[in-house]
Amino acid sequence: MEIDRSEFCAVLADVLEVASIAPEDDYRATPLWGSLTCFALKVTIAQRFGVDIPLKELNSFDSALALEKRVFG
Repeated sequence: MEIDRSEFCAVLADVLEVASIAPEDDYRATPLWGSLTCFALKVTIAQRFGVDIPLKELNSFDSALALEKRVFG
Protein backbone atom coordinates (compact mmCIF):
# COMPACT_ATOMS: atom_id res chain seq x y z
CA MET A 1 0.00 0.00 0.00
CA GLU A 2 1.35 3.38 -0.97
CA ILE A 3 0.92 6.02 1.70
CA ASP A 4 0.03 9.55 0.66
CA ARG A 5 2.55 11.86 2.31
CA SER A 6 0.15 14.77 2.87
CA GLU A 7 -2.46 12.46 4.39
CA PHE A 8 0.17 10.87 6.65
CA CYS A 9 1.34 14.30 7.82
CA ALA A 10 -2.25 15.37 8.47
CA VAL A 11 -2.83 12.30 10.64
CA LEU A 12 0.35 13.02 12.61
CA ALA A 13 -0.69 16.65 13.04
CA ASP A 14 -4.12 15.57 14.34
CA VAL A 15 -2.57 13.33 16.99
CA LEU A 16 -0.06 15.96 18.06
CA GLU A 17 -2.67 18.71 18.17
CA VAL A 18 -4.50 16.92 20.98
CA ALA A 19 -1.30 17.06 23.03
CA SER A 20 -0.51 20.64 21.89
CA ILE A 21 2.76 19.53 20.31
CA ALA A 22 4.14 21.09 17.11
CA PRO A 23 5.38 18.59 14.48
CA GLU A 24 8.96 19.76 14.94
CA ASP A 25 8.84 19.57 18.75
CA ASP A 26 10.14 16.61 20.72
CA TYR A 27 6.94 14.74 21.54
CA ARG A 28 8.77 12.85 24.28
CA ALA A 29 9.57 16.08 26.13
CA THR A 30 6.94 15.62 28.83
CA PRO A 31 6.72 12.26 30.61
CA LEU A 32 2.96 11.77 30.40
CA TRP A 33 2.26 13.20 26.97
CA GLY A 34 5.45 11.68 25.57
CA SER A 35 4.34 8.14 26.40
CA LEU A 36 0.73 8.69 25.42
CA THR A 37 1.62 10.49 22.20
CA CYS A 38 3.96 7.71 21.09
CA PHE A 39 1.23 5.15 21.77
CA ALA A 40 -1.41 7.25 20.00
CA LEU A 41 0.86 7.65 16.98
CA LYS A 42 1.50 3.90 16.85
CA VAL A 43 -2.19 2.98 17.03
CA THR A 44 -3.29 5.70 14.62
CA ILE A 45 -0.66 4.89 11.99
CA ALA A 46 -1.38 1.15 12.23
CA GLN A 47 -5.13 1.62 11.93
CA ARG A 48 -5.11 4.26 9.21
CA PHE A 49 -2.26 3.06 7.02
CA GLY A 50 -1.67 -0.57 7.96
CA VAL A 51 1.93 0.25 8.86
CA ASP A 52 2.99 -1.10 12.23
CA ILE A 53 5.85 0.81 13.78
CA PRO A 54 6.99 -0.89 17.01
CA LEU A 55 6.60 1.35 20.04
CA LYS A 56 10.27 0.82 20.89
CA GLU A 57 11.24 2.11 17.46
CA LEU A 58 8.75 4.97 17.63
CA ASN A 59 10.27 6.06 20.94
CA SER A 60 13.59 6.55 19.14
CA PHE A 61 12.18 9.39 17.03
CA ASP A 62 12.16 12.79 18.65
CA SER A 63 9.60 14.47 16.42
CA ALA A 64 6.90 13.85 13.85
CA LEU A 65 9.23 15.30 11.22
CA ALA A 66 11.80 12.59 12.03
CA LEU A 67 9.07 9.94 11.84
CA GLU A 68 7.91 11.30 8.48
CA LYS A 69 11.49 11.08 7.19
CA ARG A 70 11.70 7.45 8.37
CA VAL A 71 8.53 6.50 6.54
CA PHE A 72 9.22 8.37 3.32
CA GLY A 73 13.02 8.39 3.28
